[in-house]
Amino acid sequence: MTVAVGRHTVSIERLEPTRWRVSVDGRRFATFCTESRARAAGRREARRLDYPALPGVAPGPRSR
Repeated sequence: MTVAVGRHTVSIERLEPTRWRVSVDGRRFATFCTESRARAAGRREARRLDYPALPGVAPGPRSR
């Protein structure tokens, strides 16, 4: 199954009865045990990629 999310293409492929692979823009992202989690993670990653990087902010965990 392939869907468009924003400017990105999310592909979900069934590998085994309980294994789903998610790719975003042709790059392998992750595997999941349920289709619903795979769909949700693919949408979330595509939306995350749409956010522009903030200038002067290093990627990584947020400091408190």
